[in-house]
Amino acid sequence: MTEPHNHFAASIASAAVEILEDHLLFPGGYLLPLSARGGGVPGMADRPWSRLTADVFYPNLPAIYSLSLHREPPDILRGSLRTRRTLFEGFMMALAEKTGRRPSIAERSADHAMDAAESELTFGKPAFKIALMSGLFVERGRFEEAEAARRVIEANLRARGLSAQRLFYIAERALQHFQPGGRLFPGLDEPTLFMEETLPLIPAPSRQVLPADDSVWIGTHARDGRDVHFSFTKGLDPAVPPPPHATTLILGEPGAGKTSLLRWIMLQRLLQGRTVISIDPEGENNNLCASVGGWVVPAGIPEDNKTCLIHPLQGENPAELLLAARFLIAALAGEAALSPAVQAVLHEAVKRRWERRPGPTSIAELVETLGTINTPEAALPIALLRPFMRGGLFEGFFDRPKALLSPHFPAGQWWNLDLSSLREENRAIVHAVLAWFLYHAVTVGKQPMDIFIDEGWRLLRSGPFTDLLDELGRRARKRGVGVTLITHLPADLMKNPTSLSLASTAFIGRLGPQEAFAFYRSLGIPESEAHRNAELTSRLPPRVFLAAPSGSRGALFPVLVSIPPAWIQFWKQLGAMGVMR
Repeated sequence: MTEPHNHFAASIASAAVEILEDHLLFPGGYLLPLSARGGGVPGMADRPWSRLTADVFYPNLPAIYSLSLHREPPDILRGSLRTRRTLFEGFMMALAEKTGRRPSIAERSADHAMDAAESELTFGKPAFKIALMSGLFVERGRFEEAEAARRVIEANLRARGLSAQRLFYIAERALQHFQPGGRLFPGLDEPTLFMEETLPLIPAPSRQVLPADDSVWIGTHARDGRDVHFSFTKGLDPAVPPPPHATTLILGEPGAGKTSLLRWIMLQRLLQGRTVISIDPEGENNNLCASVGGWVVPAGIPEDNKTCLIHPLQGENPAELLLAARFLIAALAGEAALSPAVQAVLHEAVKRRWERRPGPTSIAELVETLGTINTPEAALPIALLRPFMRGGLFEGFFDRPKALLSPHFPAGQWWNLDLSSLREENRAIVHAVLAWFLYHAVTVGKQPMDIFIDEGWRLLRSGPFTDLLDELGRRARKRGVGVTLITHLPADLMKNPTSLSLASTAFIGRLGPQEAFAFYRSLGIPESEAHRNAELTSRLPPRVFLAAPSGSRGALFPVLVSIPPAWIQFWKQLGAMGVMR
């Protein structure tokens, strides 16, 4: 009578499994099995099995890892070792008598190991017969990636003195072993190991991490297989102290999957009813934003002649209005234009304007009030502001009846700030306006929202944004605001060692070893550990990120970003760029 696992294989193999030379083909992807073979005596020094750990079989791809243990009866095993040792010693004695050859150091070491193992078993030391098998599982389009990962595992096995077994022409044994109720010992190499040799082969246990109420699903732990959730308020693990700042970094070289991860987080937050603001330097998210009912804001003068980009002169009291006026002058001409005399003129103009009519003002009204001040220093701010006042060539920036941007946003809306049309002559102005707007949206509007900044390296090199991002990181958490920044140039972060680089949750995709090492050191990670993490980071495949808890509050771990295929297909239909395969 055939065994149950054969019934199982026969019932599904004809329709759902194709058994190939050294792997299995399922409707959903490939399974690439792998095992190991080695020699030596239990407890022998430098035995290949003693150098093997479970981590060798985790290549940052979905994997099945199976370890079967069966405790051997000590009397039977001791008798087997005694017989083996007797034959070995008799053979060596006969060889010495006939040829005069003395046993080599390796042969004497093996004899001593058998003697020690027999003695250990006599004293009751437990020994186990093991069956070890691993299987890499990937989608149909990623076979080459899995094959490369299997070759890396094979190289690591050879480095430890073990032979890799691909199950050539017997790949069905992997199915019989992994299936429910399958063979625990599939007839491959089944070595006998002592307890201290067995323990490193057992994967470290992982605990369940429950998601916070406002968390989003990132994907799965690349080693443990558990779900990984992330919360701007609770971080990666609600059981540990919350992150001190609500700033999240997504790092990685082009092609690592940064933009897809950003969209994945952004759309989930939108579904949770959050207000979402994204800064999009290339306009990659315009179609996606419009398709979900969001607003696309161009980086320039709006086409509607009654709508400007923003009303910058806002304030609930004269002091705030004066700060807004000073910020605008500094954005247009630099901080050098704010001489003490010019600041005095602005102070007097704002004071007169507020006494006459309290509340926000327009550029034209401020210019009119400056014209009433009889001092030569008033000429400079008037000259700077005149092109931007109502009737000027650049009135569309600041001085039309309606404004696209306001610190007060309705909940559940997405506003995508498209910077793809940004021109060099107005780059500084637009950057300054966005910096002012984001600052006021967080500090004045006090509306809980999430801010996502793509290609952050562009803005980190802009004067207004360099200080703004740090300020947002300090204020955002107290006001329920989350800030996410993605960049492929972490060096720009390290130039300003603030809360942005020291106390932020980070998802690190593939980076060069030197860049990754410098970034890990900036997080305060010890040099030796930073070297190991950098080497691992340089070999990360697409869609896999190392999650670094905020402020180094926990060990880094690999996360496989898992986005539903329907979402990816939806993005592709919209022509969204940077979609992972």
